Amino acid sequence: MKKINRTYVMGVFTLIVAALIGYGTSKVPEMLVSNEPGPRLFPYISAIGLAVFAVLSMIFDGPGEDNKPYLDHAGYIRLIVIMAECLAFAVFMNLIGFWITGVAGLFAFIWTLKGDKKINVAVCLIFCIVLSSICYFGFTRGFNIPLPKGSIWESVGISMI
Repeated sequence: MKKINRTYVMGVFTLIVAALIGYGTSKVPEMLVSNEPGPRLFPYISAIGLAVFAVLSMIFDGPGEDNKPYLDHAGYIRLIVIMAECLAFAVFMNLIGFWITGVAGLFAFIWTLKGDKKINVAVCLIFCIVLSSICYFGFTRGFNIPLPKGSIWESVGISMI
């Protein structure tokens, strides 16, 4: 009996999830009044991205006999840490705002995912500040989508951008 490759199973599962995201997005009503991208753009981008990377993974990672486990003990610990970072990001985003939480959260994600690689702390911090600023101002000014400014700053009376 031939063993089923896990990469193909996960690839098919991811393609099904991408199709469900695309189907769910098609049900979102779209009432555009100008040249704005609308509420369907980002879910469609994510569905297309999931499908493309699932197919690429099935093509390049699928063939061959690879008996290595997906996650070893250190991988499970890193996964738990990343999930805790995601939860902390969601909680602190409402407390101290998106921009500050974005910088800290991105730094924490990079530091967790770097593994044994050496990363310059100053370059990493500058990268986190620039990327979080682009995201914040892109959404608030470019797309006119308000992001959380932080309830702590509002209670103290400090006006975040």
